[in-house]
Amino acid sequence: MSVLVAIRGYLISLLLVAGATVICEQVRPHLVPTNMVMVYLLAVVAAAAKLGRRPAIATAFFSVLAFDFFFVPPRLTFSVAEKEYLVTFLGFFVVGVMISSLVAKVREQSLERERLSQEAEKARILQARENLERALLNSISHDLRTPLVSIKGALSALKEQGERLTPEARQDLLETANDEAERLNRFVGNLLDLSRLEAGALRPRIEPCDLQELVGCAMAAMESRLGDRKVTLQLPQGLTLVPLDLVLMTQVLVNLLDNANKYAPAQGSIEVTARICGAWLSLTVADRGAGVPEAELLHIFEKFHRVQVPEKTGGTGLGLSICKGIVEAHGGSIAARNRPEGGLAVEILLPLDQGVEEP
Repeated sequence: MSVLVAIRGYLISLLLVAGATVICEQVRPHLVPTNMVMVYLLAVVAAAAKLGRRPAIATAFFSVLAFDFFFVPPRLTFSVAEKEYLVTFLGFFVVGVMISSLVAKVREQSLERERLSQEAEKARILQARENLERALLNSISHDLRTPLVSIKGALSALKEQGERLTPEARQDLLETANDEAERLNRFVGNLLDLSRLEAGALRPRIEPCDLQELVGCAMAAMESRLGDRKVTLQLPQGLTLVPLDLVLMTQVLVNLLDNANKYAPAQGSIEVTARICGAWLSLTVADRGAGVPEAELLHIFEKFHRVQVPEKTGGTGLGLSICKGIVEAHGGSIAARNRPEGGLAVEILLPLDQGVEEP
């Protein structure tokens, strides 16, 4: 390959000399021969800048031959009637070699700077990736360790002081262990779902599903976590069956309800609204919490992204990312916006028919 590149460089140098010769022939009636040397020097500089040192030196050599043959009397021969031209040839060649060496050296230093810059950028990206991986590992370790510590603490207290504890205290410890076990189970499940989504192994089984059944399954799964919180439902009249994967979309709705429940004020309600937008089903889960800073709206569906809200648990940063992956696997889209009256609304758009375009 290097031999072919070298041959290509020398062929281009010949073309540059030929082009300079054609130009000199056009201006020959108006210039003395020595002035034409500048045209050939331009060809040498071009060769040095684009081809490198050796092709540039070859261009200087070929230029001397072409200048002698075509423009030095007697023309069309390599004979030289005036010996002063020999000095011109030597000076031209020496200057050409010097110019080609200087230009080629500068070119190599540009190239070297670019290589170093690329290596520095690769090192920066690698360092940033390592920092991100380390941060994610620390985050996962913390999210795994926290419920495990709570479960271990509750079980240790029951084991060591069980007989001395009141029934209410024992019940509280059991409920704490159970809640933390459920939290741990959700987190591990989210990690598995995320890995399946990224591997392309999570494919929805689309079939007609009852919209009320979808909402009912999600509400039943969230019953213990919602407690006394009010959830209002607004479902479209006359629409019962929609094409989707009931299991996966139930998980999406559960994640959105859990997210709204986490950030809504204690007495605030959660609103679940469904409506038809042409060939699309719009499903929105909204709360009346503090909302999300505008700068973070575009990032809340990224992996491990957490919205920092005072006195609120940050979660694992996986729920909304999983929602996005499942919705997009259905051919839909998901977006979040702050409500003018306060709170966050997350809207899902799902196609009612295959092959339709998003409104």
